[in-house]
Amino acid sequence: MIPLSHVIEIGLLMLAAYVVGCATGYAARLALRHLLRPRDTLTASTPIPVAAPQSAARRLARVGAEEQPAIKLPAAAAIRRPPELPGPRRNKPDNLRLIKGIGAKTESALQDLGIYHFDQIAEWQPAHVAWLEGRIAIKGRIGREQWVEQATLLATAPRSNAA
Repeated sequence: MIPLSHVIEIGLLMLAAYVVGCATGYAARLALRHLLRPRDTLTASTPIPVAAPQSAARRLARVGAEEQPAIKLPAAAAIRRPPELPGPRRNKPDNLRLIKGIGAKTESALQDLGIYHFDQIAEWQPAHVAWLEGRIAIKGRIGREQWVEQATLLATAPRSNAA
């Protein structure tokens, strides 16, 4: 049988080794972060090029680079409000919640901005997306969830009810 004093001593030595290891790892992490920090940090006046959004699957597969090249827009055209309607056509808006990523709150916000139909979303340009992401969506969300592509499919899909 091991005496209780040895068990306590071993436990304290293990605790001390754990604390020293944590402190060493933290110091090494700070040193690496300092060494790997980029030297050219962006300032507030540095222009950032606007790139066409790509889905995560395309980025991982590196597919579609030819379809969605990086777009460099002039400063005046970098952000532009999308075309709006005064009201839905025939007083019946499309169910924008059919687009994955648009919920009731986002649909309401889009309608407040005069966007009621899939064909309106299908016509959005990168400048429109940039404007909208500052107001109703988290940056990159519209492109990541492919709202424009989904709206194009829904706008061109045959209607089941011709009402």
